[in-house]
Amino acid sequence: MAVNDILPALFNFFVAALLIIFVFAASHKSDRLYMLMTAFIMKKRGMPVPAAQGSGFRTMFRSQVSVPGCALTGMAVCAPALAVASLVTLCAGLPYCTFVPITDGGADIIQMAQLFLLSEAFAVAAFCSLGTKDGLDHAAAETRDVIKLLFALTAAVASLASFFVKNGADRDPFSISSFSVVGRFSTMSLYGITGAFLFAFVILSQLPGKGAAFSESLLGEDDLPDFGGAPRALLLLWSSARSFIIISVVVFVFFPYNLVDNIGEGAGFAWYGQAINFAAFWLAVLLFRIAVVPFCQLSMAFIERKVPAKLSAAVMPLLVAAAMLLLWYEEALLIEEAAVF
Repeated sequence: MAVNDILPALFNFFVAALLIIFVFAASHKSDRLYMLMTAFIMKKRGMPVPAAQGSGFRTMFRSQVSVPGCALTGMAVCAPALAVASLVTLCAGLPYCTFVPITDGGADIIQMAQLFLLSEAFAVAAFCSLGTKDGLDHAAAETRDVIKLLFALTAAVASLASFFVKNGADRDPFSISSFSVVGRFSTMSLYGITGAFLFAFVILSQLPGKGAAFSESLLGEDDLPDFGGAPRALLLLWSSARSFIIISVVVFVFFPYNLVDNIGEGAGFAWYGQAINFAAFWLAVLLFRIAVVPFCQLSMAFIERKVPAKLSAAVMPLLVAAAMLLLWYEEALLIEEAAVF
């Protein structure tokens, strides 16, 4: 590689690193902002404020590492760092995390799913390596929550990809850049639009965490008291970033890029639209994190409370099935229209 090619590549990597750092920092700050808002509202209503970790984040990084005496120390210390590293690699393939995706390629949504599973495996390994009952309970809870989330995500990806193929997509239907339905809303009936939004509702309601009154972190102040220091802080950072990235994928599907691009073109600057696009997108992700995600979680909890206890576990799969049927019916309408012409 010539010197003229190395310098632009290094500059792209540097810019990508800055943007990925921004994503992780924004995930943590949005989590803290949400907790502050929640605490203020709950205090005004005279309700007990839940304790979720994050306030002493920097102190936790600087404090001495501690693990239970029965823990596998190497795994407990290294696994959280590997989980964060997997998420960083995932961000490198998202077109809105970097202006020039480093790991861009065909079927990149499948590659991102594999990196997501890898990071989850390291997080679960960190809990299991503590060797305590509480650690195993957290590992089991995380595994259960992730399976529910992946069920909704997989169904959404498969249904949307199938719809894109029937709608005449001219690119890889499993590429993240194909997963934007805003431009297709004009050709979709109410059934397809409802199915897409229902998938978004279910996915956002299934984000792992300790509930809508908490942040998206996995650990509260009183959880795993023997596990401290930088590994614990990395797990907290990982959990908030993981949820933030999933929210960003949902927002990406519905974000009106064409409108923002047209604003940039009207201004006469090539970089203007890209900068506005980037800022508007992450502002939308922040608003989703603060307002839409809690609404989805509280709404799902309300629905589950209103159905018989024996059927509450079936609410999420039934909603996913309904969203799939709506999109499949939309495909049938497309095939019927194509047959007419």
